[in-house]
Amino acid sequence: MKDAWRKYLDGRIARYTSYPSALHFDGSVTGDDLAAKCREVDLYAPISLYAHIPFCRQLCWYCGCSMRVENYYSRALEYVDAMIAEIAMHAAALNGRGRPQSVHFGGGTPNYLRPEDVARILSAIEEQLGLTDSAHLSIELDPRILRAQDIENFASLGFDRFSLGVQDFDPDVQTAVNRIQGYDLVESCVSDIRMAGVADLSFDILYGLPRQSMTTFSDTLDKVIALDPDRVSVFGYAHLPSAFPRQRMIDEQSLPTPALRAEMAELADLRLIGAGYRRIGFDHYAKPGNALAGAAAAGRLKRNFQGFADDPSSTILGIGASAISFIDGLYAQNEKNVGAYVGRIDRGESPVVRGLQRTRREAVVAAAIGDLLCGIPTDVGEVLKIAAPAEALQLCAALDRFEAEGIITWQGDRIRLADDAFLLARTVAAALDPYAVAPARGMAYSI
Repeated sequence: MKDAWRKYLDGRIARYTSYPSALHFDGSVTGDDLAAKCREVDLYAPISLYAHIPFCRQLCWYCGCSMRVENYYSRALEYVDAMIAEIAMHAAALNGRGRPQSVHFGGGTPNYLRPEDVARILSAIEEQLGLTDSAHLSIELDPRILRAQDIENFASLGFDRFSLGVQDFDPDVQTAVNRIQGYDLVESCVSDIRMAGVADLSFDILYGLPRQSMTTFSDTLDKVIALDPDRVSVFGYAHLPSAFPRQRMIDEQSLPTPALRAEMAELADLRLIGAGYRRIGFDHYAKPGNALAGAAAAGRLKRNFQGFADDPSSTILGIGASAISFIDGLYAQNEKNVGAYVGRIDRGESPVVRGLQRTRREAVVAAAIGDLLCGIPTDVGEVLKIAAPAEALQLCAALDRFEAEGIITWQGDRIRLADDAFLLARTVAAALDPYAVAPARGMAYSI
């Protein structure tokens, strides 16, 4: 990274997996609002489904997800029953509209559930919403509790995209975040996944973890490349102990500096591209023949709650506690507390408790930020048209500065991020964001 750019590394900037972010949601959105939007979905519109499984066997101290450690599987069964009832609610509102194109199981730890209970959720989706054989099914997996038979069962259910939470291979780093999983364990999982015929395997790795160094992180990258996943997501750890009390277990003095975080991210980029991967957005990597790389090359890449995606759907239905739905500018988030979520479903109530209806201005900003982060030339003119005079002046000054420093280039009225400035993608995005002037509490590290 150029020395002149390092001044941007200390900022805390939104991840922009939605716009506005969930920090702006309030209680003005209800289940009735979501149902009304469902009734406006086109008959054959593609739909993406997200199923949130909040349960984990053990607490990972770095985790920023909506999750809980659950020791009684009976509660998970109650939760699955509630998810199935929620699917029926969505189906009643859609009344035959929409066609599911993808289903993603996230968490938490989706493979906390037994395959037969995952199958119950999929069966409900198929029966109620019309899931077809062409739909992509993806699932996030914890290698520590993943058995070879589970892999076979998930593959037989139609899951064609698996994601392993690798994070880091160094034992000292793993101890510092309370997630012990050796290389041999992950290697065995990868072998079983390939034996099951899965051709789209993704790894999640993290930089910025306690006790990480360039040496240990380089060794993790060696091991990742040796295991040959089809996709790699390289995320910067966001240390927010006020928002996630479990992170208070981490020794803040052992965290890498912002400069060292940037060096780790650049090393990952160099090594993965050198191994034949294509950079997707600013933190995903995919082999050239992978669908994600194809979407990026064709200008079809999208930014959503799962990060960068090749999903054609603009409509997302969230199922489960804390899950977020998005239809035609409406964000609707379910109750986060698992017990309260199940209680609302048992009473026949919608689990939606908060959300946001995007304004036209927010929609324009969202489109610009999405294009920028996905590597698509970004029309700044539209943002300037809807900006207040003071905001427009501030934006122009920021873009002038970024251009002078070589961070962006202009193509007519559109801007594009310089290739070697990928770590500053969210920094530039924040310049387009009126809310970033006074960021909400809890924004994540920009790198």
